[in-house]
Amino acid sequence: MENARTRPLPVALLGALVMAALAMASLNGCSSAPSAANARVYPVTLEKGPTLDIQVVRGETTLTLTNATARVFGPCTLWINAYYSRPLDGLAVGQSVKFGLSELRNEHGESFRSGGFFATEKPERMVLAQLEHDGTLYGLIVVRGEPVLK
Repeated sequence: MENARTRPLPVALLGALVMAALAMASLNGCSSAPSAANARVYPVTLEKGPTLDIQVVRGETTLTLTNATARVFGPCTLWINAYYSRPLDGLAVGQSVKFGLSELRNEHGESFRSGGFFATEKPERMVLAQLEHDGTLYGLIVVRGEPVLK
């Protein structure tokens, strides 16, 4: 005779328990503090240089930099909206670099709100782009600051 302790769980209940366990495990990742690897305060006191012919083009969740100058840049930092930054290894003549907007971090380690299909908040506009190199902040050309929806 079968009692409540030896009877197998119904498949639907077992599936619901597995889904609940997975949901709880994924919430654990949401509670962690933001990465502070790129977290920096905007360098207000740096000398402002001229605007360079480096185009900054925004995609839906990506950013592309293209160096159209005849100048090579060594290690430098990209600044967006005088608030978010990302270090760059360098930028060669004619080189294009593409990366996710979420790699841009503010001084608190929070990422740029890029938008995208699963976004829960309105995406931020990109209105200012600068390159910090050798103690100078150079202006960059923002070709498209609004997200491009596919």
